[in-house]
Amino acid sequence: MTGEPPVQEPTDTKADEAPSSENETTRPGPPLTERIEQEQKERRLRSEIINVGQSWYGGSTYRLDRGGTLNGAGRDIIQYFGGEEPSVHTHPIPSDEFHRIRTCLIETASQRQLLERLANVPVVLLRGDPHSGRWTAALHALMQQGLICNHLVVKDPKKVRPNDLRPGNGYVLRVDDGTWPRRPQAVLDQLCAVARESGAVIVAVVPSDCAITKSVVTHEPPTAGDVIRRWLLHLSPGVEEELDAVRVSLDEHVAGCRPWEAVETARQLADGRRQGKTLAAMIADLPYVALAKLSESLEKTVPVLSRHFLVSSAVLYGLPEAVVSDAALALAQRIRQDEQREAVEKEDQGFPIWEQLSQWISHPGLNAAEATLGGEGQRIEVRPGMADRLLTAVWEQLPVIRPALYDWLAELVRDDDWRVQLKAAYAVGKLATCDFQVIDKRFFTPWSQEDGHAKVLAWALEYATLADPNVAALVRGRLKDWTTGTSRQRLAAALGYGSAVGIRHIDEALSALHTLAAAAVYLETCDLVARSVAEVYTSETAPTVLRELTRWAARDHVGEQVTAALAFVRLATAEQEEESYPPLWRYEAVDDLALLWTNALSWGLSTRRRDTRSPAYTPSAWLLMAEWAKRAATEPAINAVIGEVLARTTKRLRPSWTFHLHLWHKQRSITAAEFTEYIRLVKEG
Repeated sequence: MTGEPPVQEPTDTKADEAPSSENETTRPGPPLTERIEQEQKERRLRSEIINVGQSWYGGSTYRLDRGGTLNGAGRDIIQYFGGEEPSVHTHPIPSDEFHRIRTCLIETASQRQLLERLANVPVVLLRGDPHSGRWTAALHALMQQGLICNHLVVKDPKKVRPNDLRPGNGYVLRVDDGTWPRRPQAVLDQLCAVARESGAVIVAVVPSDCAITKSVVTHEPPTAGDVIRRWLLHLSPGVEEELDAVRVSLDEHVAGCRPWEAVETARQLADGRRQGKTLAAMIADLPYVALAKLSESLEKTVPVLSRHFLVSSAVLYGLPEAVVSDAALALAQRIRQDEQREAVEKEDQGFPIWEQLSQWISHPGLNAAEATLGGEGQRIEVRPGMADRLLTAVWEQLPVIRPALYDWLAELVRDDDWRVQLKAAYAVGKLATCDFQVIDKRFFTPWSQEDGHAKVLAWALEYATLADPNVAALVRGRLKDWTTGTSRQRLAAALGYGSAVGIRHIDEALSALHTLAAAAVYLETCDLVARSVAEVYTSETAPTVLRELTRWAARDHVGEQVTAALAFVRLATAEQEEESYPPLWRYEAVDDLALLWTNALSWGLSTRRRDTRSPAYTPSAWLLMAEWAKRAATEPAINAVIGEVLARTTKRLRPSWTFHLHLWHKQRSITAAEFTEYIRLVKEG
C-alpha cells in the first residue's frame, strides 16, 4: 500500500495546498452513517422535484431505479449521442423511430412542400422554431423518399466531404446552435455540391430567423390538439369515443402547447386512462390554460406582492408557506432596491402590510395545502407541470428583473435549510436552459472556484442536464475540464458526475471519478467521489460499477481503496433502505464482492500512524456485515460471499472478526453451525 490515508479537506486555506499536519486526519463533518442518511433525503427530494417539475400528471415517463428521472423533458424526436465526436459524424436513426413517425405524424402543407423540394434538390433547409417538430418532419420526408435515414453531426458544416456521406442515404443536420458561419449561402452551395457528388440528400434544420431564401421551406407545426389525438389513438386503443366527447375542451386547454409538449401530454393521458382516470377530468387539470394567464398575472399591480410570491413559489414549491413567503419578501426587497436606484427621489413607501395570502395565491397554478402534521404550517403547491415552466416564463417575459432574480437565487443557495438550497440550485439549472452562457458566467464558473458550492453546483447541473439534451452536452464539457482543474473544481466534478450525466455516460463518468480518486489527497474528495459512484449505481450500471470498484480496491493506492470502501458501504446501506436498489448479493462475481467487503471492513478499523491514531473511515461496514450474516442461512449467495471474505482474512482483520463472530453468536444473529464454520475459516485464513 502506497501513500498515507487522505486527510480532511481544508476550508480556510488555498484549495491546492497540501495539509500541514498529520493530525488533520479525521472524518469530513458528520459520521458516515449520518452523511448517507442525509444523501438519501436529498435523493428523494431531487426525485420529487424532477417528477413534479417536468410532468403535470403522475410523474415522468422516463424513470430510473430508485425513483429518479432520467429525461422527463421532451424535445423534437432526436437521438442524442455523446462521447468525443469527430468533426463530421453520422448515426443511423433507430427503426423504432420510423414506426412512431409513420403512425403518429400529422401531415401539414409545409410537409408536402418539403417533399416536393427534396424531389428536385439534394439539400433543403427546414426553417422554424425550436421544439416545433421540425426533426420529425425532416425524417418523415426522407422516409417518403425511400432513403436510409441518418443524423449528421457536424461542428462546422464547411468540413462535410462527399466521402462522409453514402448514396441512397438521407441526413438530418441540426444547425440551430450558431454553427452557420458568416457566409451561410456559400456553405449551402457547398453542401449541395457534396450531396450531389455523394448521391445523398440532406435536410438542414435551421432557426426561424435564418436569412437564406434559396431551398428553404418554412415549417408549419400541426395543432396541439391534433397531435394529442393522433398519439392517443396510437397509445390507448379504444379511446375514440371518449376522445370525440372531449374534442372542444381539449383544444381549449392545449392552446399554445408546443408539439413536444403535446406528445408528452398524450403519453400522460394514456397513462391516466390505464389507471382508470377519465380524459375529461385529466384535461381539466392541464397546465397550459394557467400558463396562458401568466402574462396577465405578471402585469397585475394589485396586490403588489403577488408577483413576487408567484416567482418564489415557482422555485420553492412544496416547502412551508412561511419559507416561500420570506423568500418572496426578500425578492421584493431586491427588486424594490433596483427600482429606487432609478428613481431615488421617490419616497420609500415600504411594503403593503395588509395584503392577504389568499390574494397572493390568486394565480390558477398555485395552491396552499394543509400540512399532514400539526405545527408544520401550510405547504405551497404548484399545479403539476407548472413548476418547470413558471420560472422560465418569468425569465423570458421580464428581462429587467433578471439581475435581481440572479442575486436572489444566489442568496437562497446559501440558506441554512438544505431543502431551500436544493430547490434554488434546481431553479438555476432551469435558467441554464434559457441561456447557458449567461448562467454559466453568473453561477457555474464562479461556484466552481469558490469553497462550499460543489453540492449546489452539482444539483444545478443535474437539472440542466435533465431539461435539455443540448445543454447536457455543455455540462459534460464543463465536468471534463473540472476533473483536472483546481481542487474546488475537482470537488464539483466529483459530485457532478453523480447524476443523470454519469448514468447516461457511465464509462466516461467512472473514468473521470477514478482520475479524481487516484489524485485525492483529502478525504472529502474520496467521500464525494464515493457518493457519486453510489448515485450512478442502477440495475443497468451495477455490474460496470462493481467491476470498477473492485479494480480500485485491488490497487495499492490509499485514495482508491478508501474511495472504494466509502462507495461500497453506501451501496450496502442503500440495498436495505430501498427495494428497487440492485442487491449486491445478486452480483455473480463472488471474488469481487469478497474483495470489496474485505477492503471496506479493513478501512472500518482505526489505524495508527506513528504516534497518532486515526479513526475508522467506514466503521458501519461491520454493522452492515452483521446484517448479511443474519441472512446467510437463507441466502446461499450471501453465505458464499461471507465464506470467501473469511478465507481472505488478514492479520489485521483476524482479531476483529473473532470478536464480531462471538458477538453475533451470542446475539443469535448466526447459528451455532455457522459460528463454528466461520471461526474455522478465520483461524485457517
